[in-house]
Amino acid sequence: MENKITQLLSKVKNPASYLGKEINVYIKKWEKEKVKIALSYPDIYSIGMSSLGFRILYGMLNERDDCICERFFSPLEDMEEILKKEDIPLFTLETKTPVMDFDIVGFSLSSELNYTNVLNLLDISKIPIFSKERGNNEPIIIAGGNSVFNPFPIIPFIDVFVIGEGEEAMEKIVETYRELRGEKREKILKCLSEIEGVFVPMSPKNNIKKATIFDFENSYFPKKYLVPLTDIIHDRISLEIMRGCYRNCKFCQAGKCWKPVRKRSPEKVLEIAKETFEKTGYEEISLLSFSAGDHPEIEKIVSLLVDEFKKRNVSISFPSLRLDTFTFQLAGKIKEIKKSSLTFAPETSENLRNKIGKEMGNTKLIELCQEARESGWRHIKLYFMIGLPDETEKDISEIVNLINDISKIIKVNVSFNTFIPKPHTEFEKEKFISLDGYEQKKNFITESHKKNRYVKVDFHPYNMSCVECFLARGDEKISKVIYNVWKKGGKMENWNEFFDFEKWTESFKETGIDMKKYTNYIESTPWKIISL
Repeated sequence: MENKITQLLSKVKNPASYLGKEINVYIKKWEKEKVKIALSYPDIYSIGMSSLGFRILYGMLNERDDCICERFFSPLEDMEEILKKEDIPLFTLETKTPVMDFDIVGFSLSSELNYTNVLNLLDISKIPIFSKERGNNEPIIIAGGNSVFNPFPIIPFIDVFVIGEGEEAMEKIVETYRELRGEKREKILKCLSEIEGVFVPMSPKNNIKKATIFDFENSYFPKKYLVPLTDIIHDRISLEIMRGCYRNCKFCQAGKCWKPVRKRSPEKVLEIAKETFEKTGYEEISLLSFSAGDHPEIEKIVSLLVDEFKKRNVSISFPSLRLDTFTFQLAGKIKEIKKSSLTFAPETSENLRNKIGKEMGNTKLIELCQEARESGWRHIKLYFMIGLPDETEKDISEIVNLINDISKIIKVNVSFNTFIPKPHTEFEKEKFISLDGYEQKKNFITESHKKNRYVKVDFHPYNMSCVECFLARGDEKISKVIYNVWKKGGKMENWNEFFDFEKWTESFKETGIDMKKYTNYIESTPWKIISL
């Protein structure tokens, strides 16, 4: 099989995405007694390999002597066509083994828009899409990640959900499966349901407590950090310095679901950074957390890293810094930082900002922009939301005025997203903005900056946010819509070139399900059984 697949790779655009020959890859001897796991991030290789959570699980499982973990991703269109034409089931990268031959298939779900990808991957792997149709010889299908804090929309397709942080839960799943190997599927699933943080629809519980890693200081970080042979979105060392968030933003699901706050010490961060660099040679280290500036020892972390890596021309970056924690003194310590742009997320007007728990003043932002200009930055990027609860025309006008004021100081790129009421937030039951309301606000913002050559504005597609809203807040009925969309050819829904809103509206009509039920104010929430 491997030789045949290798020959076929010459016919696709990006063969390196399917080779599985990366630096630091695990290729383990296939032994019967080992638990075999096929791990997937249900998107293309360049996206999936940028996920630190995915990398953590891959490395952690492979460091176990009793486990083999291999990877697979969503194939690009040309590869999928070849697989179907040649009648080849989807395979893993490491050994080109069919996914259907593994004991467990795990999906890391960070976006609800990947649900149709999951169905497509199961189909081209020749695994029954519905859980009820799988027998003792089919793999157990597991899903975890941000999206499954509301597992109900995809319950018919998934055997086991890991709610919360997956490291310890997956360890226990492997141990349980190893002990029960050969037993009937129903017995294995029932035993898996007894693990903390695990939800098995076949054996439902009234309360599911999320899985949490409390000793974050010593939690697992991949010793063999994979270095891809082709470009990926975040081609760098991603080093998590803190989990959880001190803030209490009413709209933020991540801040609610990943509490409590846990930190790595500066010494531990340095230790991991040195070890990872030695095994990869990357020229950038990105410090990950919901807001790196909130780490109480962030300046010490930066000082240690800069002292260690400046002689090696390795830069340190922050993908996430809050306006109220950013200082140019901190940025100045990072000698290699690129002075091309800065990014902040004011989200909305100052008045509404205070109401949603993100207290930061416009004056502070203006002052930072002035200092940025004086320090050599040429651009600034700002993120705002449209459609927050209690948002008024006055709020939108204030946003426009703030952008204009900043543009007099420095060039500004502005990105507008549509507010999505997510499960487990204080706004989880709120109404999603109507199309008319969105268009009215969008047009006003666009027209206000039309003649300002120092402002560039873009908007996340409304229809895509609408789909994300009803998938995020859906119940089990929504699974019929997801399945119907997939049957119509829907996949890669988080890609503009593949997204087709008409497939979703048609599927709601054909299944007799009212879309407005999930975008209007909702009374009850199916995810209330999950305890954070």
